Amino acid sequence: MPRANAGQTAWLESRGVAGPFRPLAGGFRTEVLESGSGLVVRIGKSPADDNTFTTERHVMDTVRSHLGVAVPRPTLVEDGLPEFPHGVMVYRKLPGVPPTAPSEALAHGAASVLRQFHATATGDPLPERAVDGDSLAALVRSRRPCLARAHSRTTARWLSDMTSFLAGNPPRCLIHGDFWHANWLATEDGRTLTGLLDFERSGVGFLQEDLAPLRYLGERFRAAVLDAYCEGSTRNRELLLEQTRMFDVLRELLGLDWALRNPEAGEVDEAIAKVTGVLASFE
Repeated sequence: MPRANAGQTAWLESRGVAGPFRPLAGGFRTEVLESGSGLVVRIGKSPADDNTFTTERHVMDTVRSHLGVAVPRPTLVEDGLPEFPHGVMVYRKLPGVPPTAPSEALAHGAASVLRQFHATATGDPLPERAVDGDSLAALVRSRRPCLARAHSRTTARWLSDMTSFLAGNPPRCLIHGDFWHANWLATEDGRTLTGLLDFERSGVGFLQEDLAPLRYLGERFRAAVLDAYCEGSTRNRELLLEQTRMFDVLRELLGLDWALRNPEAGEVDEAIAKVTGVLASFE
């Protein structure tokens, strides 16, 4: 269970962030706590591959005025402190709860936020969510021993499809990078999207990466979001869905890669199950 140690608690209290601290959530890179006064404290628990908390705040400041939902406004951001070697961020807790069930209204809200996010101009340098054929091939080779032999042919076909996609030099834009419902805030009935959290994977990348985690609320929900996202545009919805399914596999492979590099997190078995599951659906 996530918690702050004595040194971290003392440092936070010296900055006016008083306990007690209770766990809110946890992810691959951060543990999330709530202070006694309703402040959210995000503590890095592993090195950032690209985004530090400082760069994450920069993305939040960039998109805040462009989105029709609330974005946290950090009051404290530090990277590389002795007490927080992987960084810390503090902000006032936003109203709302993560939605847990799909609905048509929620799908339209998610599509609206994505359109706004992907249209945000990035005047200043932002992290690159780089994807290239060489890195994908290396990822597959390094993680193949963890996967059942029956999936080797599917993985090879996926790699070929992704390489062809990248060879077409598809456009890139600002993406959230982890756009799944646990990072959304909504009204109590779960129908109206009110806020967006966790920008640690944000950067310049492929919009399909943001569409991939929508499947966690079901394929029908993702289809509804895609319908709304493409409405009034020239986008080929069916082609976009086909491309997005390739990013389903990439998302889970990257999750497995992280879990194997951070075995102390105890998430390897779950990550392997996610990869094998998504490969099965890709066949």
